[in-house]
Parts: sequence; C-alpha cells; structure tokens
Amino acid sequence: MGELEDYVKEAISQGFSALGFSCHTPGKLQDVWHMKNEDFPYYIEEINRLKILYGKEIELYIGLELDYLEDTEELVGNEFLEHLDFTIASLHMMRHAKSDQYLTIDGPMNEFRTLLSDNFGGDIKKFAAHYFALQERMIESYSFDILGHCDLIKKRNSNNQFFNQDDQWYQEMTLNFLERVAAKGARLEISTGGIARNSIKETYPSPEMVKRCAELEIPLTLNSDAHFYPHIAHFFPEALQLLKEVGYEKVDVLTQGEWIATPIV
Repeated sequence: MGELEDYVKEAISQGFSALGFSCHTPGKLQDVWHMKNEDFPYYIEEINRLKILYGKEIELYIGLELDYLEDTEELVGNEFLEHLDFTIASLHMMRHAKSDQYLTIDGPMNEFRTLLSDNFGGDIKKFAAHYFALQERMIESYSFDILGHCDLIKKRNSNNQFFNQDDQWYQEMTLNFLERVAAKGARLEISTGGIARNSIKETYPSPEMVKRCAELEIPLTLNSDAHFYPHIAHFFPEALQLLKEVGYEKVDVLTQGEWIATPIV
C-alpha cells in the first residue's frame, strides 16, 4: 500500500542505493492481485517520472513479477519485457483438475486444501513434487533475472499441519531442486516479505535451503517483497546475517543496469 513515490522516499531515507518495483504482472490473469491492464501505462510513466525526479539520490528500476501457467506452459508477462529493467519469475497457482480453473498455492487456505485433495488425493508429497517440478520446467523454458520465493508451498503450512520441512523426503526434494537451479545458473531471491506480513516466521527460501544454496554457489539477491512502504527493509539485517553465517560474502544488486555481486557489510 502507498504511492510509488512513498517507496522511493522510504528507500532513500534508509540509505538504499537502488530500488526495484515488481508488481504482479498485467496480462491474461486479471484478478484481484494482478495489475489491471489499463494501469500498466501509468506504472511505467510514474516510475520513469520518479527516475528523473530522484535520479541523483537513488537508482530506480522497472520490474514485474511474472506468473508461470502449467497448462499452457507460458510465463505471463513476458510480453512486456521491452518495458522492463528486470523480471521475477514465480509460481503462485496450479490448475484445479475438477473446475479447470487456477487456484492459488499461497492464497486462501481453502484453495490450497482443494488442490491438495482434488489434484493429489491428499498426498502432500505428490503436491510438493509437482510444485517443484513446475518451477524446474519454468527454469528450463525461460530466461529471467530472479526466481521468486521458491519454497512458497510452505506458506500455508503453519504448525507443520501438512508436512515437516525437516522430513527426509522434503529435504531430498528441495536439494534436488536446488541442484537443478544451480545447473541452470539461475539467481534466487531471499525474500523477507512473508515475515513482514506475518504469513511465515522465516525467509523464502528457508534457512536450511539458503545453506544449501551457499554450498551450490547459487547467486542470491535480497528482496523485501514489500506491500507497504515501511516494510521496505523489514528483516534485512537478520537475513544478511543468515547469509554470512552460511558462507555468503556477496549478494547480487542491480547497479547501473547490471547485476553486480556486492559485498555484504
């Protein structure tokens, strides 16, 4: 919430050298949480205005969070690449077999439960395997700058009601997934947005997955996924401390239009 300029002012006040905007893409997914198609021109024009207004104080970048669809295997939002400085590719939805509609993985709990029950017969291992397989398919098929919140499936798993992240099957599944990410040279975000919104108590990806990312030398960039401008750096010190503890010395930062591995201070 807040105007785009509010985020810029907050970023400057907190000493940011760069700020990227990454609204949920417009396009064919016209629902309550994707940008309306008619709002996209304003989004571009306003950020370009802010680039001029605040250009001496902070670098600003235009991005979108794109959505992968399993039935058509398209990355919705790719059609806007010419307007963008960077892209985040994410998986938020799965096709519900009975209704032939998309339901969210991270949205209302009833949608998660419906997918689990109807698509996977209540088998969370099959659900998780399909979730990570879809991301692997996306990575194989498309180029983008950042893979978004790669273990989002845990968002509705409070109190381990569906699975335990320490279970061997889940550990093996996430390790195999990260090995595929490393093989493709993809960049992941370490996101603090779920913590800021009280959805989860840890980063995406989990600390255990971050440790494996370090072992596999997967590049990471730090992202607040802020939906409210005061949250723009929420949990950043703790996230950076986690990165240092597992062996990261640098994070990727978009600087002068290039992704630069920047020392963690």
